[in-house]
Amino acid sequence: MDAQAAAILHMDAWNGNDPARVAATADRFDAPGTEGPVSGQELRAHAAALFEAFPGLKFGIDAQAAGPDHAVLCWTLHVQHLGRYLGARPSGATATISGTDVVRCDGDQVRVLRAFDRVSLLDRLGIRVVVSPPAMHGWQYGLGSRLAGAGAERPGVLVMTRLDVADEQQEEQVSMLSLAVGASLRNARGFLGATTTIVGGHIYTMSAFDRPESVRAVNMKPHQRAVRRFYRSGLCTAGTVSVWSPLRLMEAVRCPACGVLSEDRTGTGFERGCTCEWTPRGRPFL
Repeated sequence: MDAQAAAILHMDAWNGNDPARVAATADRFDAPGTEGPVSGQELRAHAAALFEAFPGLKFGIDAQAAGPDHAVLCWTLHVQHLGRYLGARPSGATATISGTDVVRCDGDQVRVLRAFDRVSLLDRLGIRVVVSPPAMHGWQYGLGSRLAGAGAERPGVLVMTRLDVADEQQEEQVSMLSLAVGASLRNARGFLGATTTIVGGHIYTMSAFDRPESVRAVNMKPHQRAVRRFYRSGLCTAGTVSVWSPLRLMEAVRCPACGVLSEDRTGTGFERGCTCEWTPRGRPFL
């Protein structure tokens, strides 16, 4: 097969947003995100995931060159982030990046090597890239998020949960359910904030409330739906729920002028540590 014709045919499949055609026009495909050369069903799944993340994506060919058994396409890609990509939720942002396809033909075999900067793509979508090192010395690393509450009151109760997920699909489902629960809680009376950590197949959430009675705010429809998924739909492999009351809570803030700390050890107010003209104020617990 003519390499240039094969390259154009393969690019047309991408621009047609057709995973089956993408897989049919390359016998081996290697690109950022494939973790090595893929073909067949693996290539189809890779393409489908990109089409879901960036519906209607289009490659524009800026330059091309070809030899007897190879072709090079320099392209520009325009995307809008409307689906999950590399763990990042849809942002709706648009971006343009450049890259290169090197297509080689060996008899009837078509091999495609695609190169582009994934970090640059994420950056242009407004997504911050966080480096997560491998587990070491007993520590595992992951991702965290925070939902701010309405005030800076001291919490009277903490609710802690742990959900164990079987795979990335379950992690995504739990994350989407958590978004809905958080949205319903944000303006609830007595809710002071929440944090979530995802690490090693475990999802930990800590939520703060002003008093035990306020925890009832959790029992709204989004949380009820999440509970039903856990008990009736096989979502998650294990989980725990616990409610804690603070035994001791000390807060300290540092003077921006002199650097001296002021402390509140009893919840009745800060004992000033300096005479600077500033008023120490409490910060949200979460």
